[in-house]
Amino acid sequence: MAAVAQMQREAERAEAARRRADASAHREAARAQAAYERARAADEKERKRLYSESRAAEVAAMNEDLAQRLEELDSILVSGLLTDTRFDLDRLKEKPDVAPFNPGPAGHPEAPPRPEAFLPPPPSGLSRLVGGARHEEQVRQGQLNYQRACAEHAQREQARQATLGRLQQEHARRTAEADERIRRQHAEVETMKRELAAGRPDAVVAYLDLVSNTVFYPDGFPAQWRMAYVPESARLVVEYELPGIDVVPTVKAHRYVKTSDSVTETKRPASQVKAQYTSVVSQVALRVVRDLFESDAAGHVSTIVFNGMVSTVGAATGRPVRPCLLTLRTTKETFAELDLARVDPAACLKHLGAGVSRNTAELAPVRPVLEFSMVDPRFVEETDILGDLDERPNLLGMTPTEFEGLIQNLFTRMGLESRQTRPSRDGGVDCVAYDPRPIMGGKVVIQAKRYRNTVGVSAVRDLYGTLQNEGASKGILVTTSGYGQASFDFAKNKPIELLDGANLLYLLKEHAGVDARIEAPDGWRDPAPDSAVPDRAAPASPLPAGGNVQLSASSLLCTFALPSPDHDPCALLLGADRKVRSDADFVFYNQPVSSDGAVDLDTAAGRLRVDLARLATDVSVILLVTSGRPGAVRLTVTEQDGAAHAVAADSTTETVMICAELYRRQGGWRLRAVGQGYVDGLAGLARDHGVVIE
Repeated sequence: MAAVAQMQREAERAEAARRRADASAHREAARAQAAYERARAADEKERKRLYSESRAAEVAAMNEDLAQRLEELDSILVSGLLTDTRFDLDRLKEKPDVAPFNPGPAGHPEAPPRPEAFLPPPPSGLSRLVGGARHEEQVRQGQLNYQRACAEHAQREQARQATLGRLQQEHARRTAEADERIRRQHAEVETMKRELAAGRPDAVVAYLDLVSNTVFYPDGFPAQWRMAYVPESARLVVEYELPGIDVVPTVKAHRYVKTSDSVTETKRPASQVKAQYTSVVSQVALRVVRDLFESDAAGHVSTIVFNGMVSTVGAATGRPVRPCLLTLRTTKETFAELDLARVDPAACLKHLGAGVSRNTAELAPVRPVLEFSMVDPRFVEETDILGDLDERPNLLGMTPTEFEGLIQNLFTRMGLESRQTRPSRDGGVDCVAYDPRPIMGGKVVIQAKRYRNTVGVSAVRDLYGTLQNEGASKGILVTTSGYGQASFDFAKNKPIELLDGANLLYLLKEHAGVDARIEAPDGWRDPAPDSAVPDRAAPASPLPAGGNVQLSASSLLCTFALPSPDHDPCALLLGADRKVRSDADFVFYNQPVSSDGAVDLDTAAGRLRVDLARLATDVSVILLVTSGRPGAVRLTVTEQDGAAHAVAADSTTETVMICAELYRRQGGWRLRAVGQGYVDGLAGLARDHGVVIE
């Protein structure tokens, strides 16, 4: 029994120990769970803290981006002043992209076999006495192996050299092709440089387009524009796409709300957004004009007309609209007087006489100073010119009465009431009309000049005097030709509007339904024609190669002193692209008179008469050329007032020489000494200027 009791006591002690151990394990588990819960809570709190900080940093970055955007929009003009917009055309020249010649394994010759590698070592010791025959056999076999290895090496070397020669030829061909492509591309750039220096309209526009493409504006700004250059008046017309009001942020600040884990926005006042958009539009206009004037190192542009447009959808119609929000005409001289780093853009535009929308945010349009489509008929969509050539009235071919009726009809269709007309002394028409609109209307004096040459500033002064004498509220001067910069300067800030020939054609088409043309008939002379070239001229002034001079007269006598009787003078009439319009523009001994009679060649006398006033408006250049064996050619160009210019053109190998050229510039004509020629004769001349030789 005692043993049983002892066993029971031990079992009880063991059970008690087990229970104590189990309780201890539960306590440890509870402590571990509590520690885990505490750690998890701390981790969750840390995670939430880190998340909140990341969201706050995200919102701070949004606010920083917003502040940078606002600063960027406010500094469009000032930041642009730090940029030199002059573009070096040599940057367009590409560089050869052919990799250096790398023949690879073919460029590394294999080392020739070495004899010692094939011969056995010399015998030594006992082998010298008993192994002589065996050694000799080994030597003989080694020599045979060496000869075989040399032959195989020679074959491999021959193949390597053939491969190397082929690779060299392929690389030389690729290099020559690349060099030729680069040469042609560089020649195109050099041609553009020469045409830009000569002031050709397409070259001037192409250069300024390159300049505009190098200028950077904030994100969201449309990089779209079109330009037209009128060399007669040195005027550049720019139609520029402005950004919409959506480029201006409407948010003042972002704020992170921790309780809802959301980002809220504080809106800017609508008036503040509208004011900044107006500032953006104003800054863009000033910067574009500044960049274009600044980049025109050659001085081709003296006046810029800027029209800022916005492409959007009309709220009332839901259809696409393109209102003009800002229009400006200014001269380089006037613009150069501005300190753009310190101006207020809106006040500056007002000072320049710009027209700015009264409500840019609502896209209230203004009337452009000059419609882009009215700049030059070459920029209007092409029409079937040949089909209706005979049907279109020629403004210079009308009688004064017909022209008067046309002008009356035009302005009547435009809403004016004609009260009095009379022919003017210079072949145009004077008209006194009335604009019936209240407040904005009143008496209007209209004068139209049927001229071919540029209308002088005196006509604008006469109109202003008539306007004051008549007590009119506005004066309009219309011409079939164009105006010089002096006319625009005089008309500035005066109630005078100047419309040139392209404007007149556009208005006739738009308002009167008349598709007209302006072509001088044979024998046309502007009022008060110049006298003929005098028989006796002043001593000729030498004009060195590359030099140029302004011509003051329209009638010229070009006299050639030729080195031999087999030399022939000739002339080419070129358009703005420096190509003949047709083969009729090649004046030579078999075709001595141009189609318009403006150029008349006397081959026997070696003289060429040029009447610049009779030339078609699309003739921009006249080349004065001689053909014959190399020698010394002398050319004298005499103006009708007696002024004479001497040009020397000496050839050594050239059989055709371009002695000089007459070219349009800023409404007038200039003479440039060239002195360059062609060794391949008339074929080279014809090739470069579009003449087809049968």
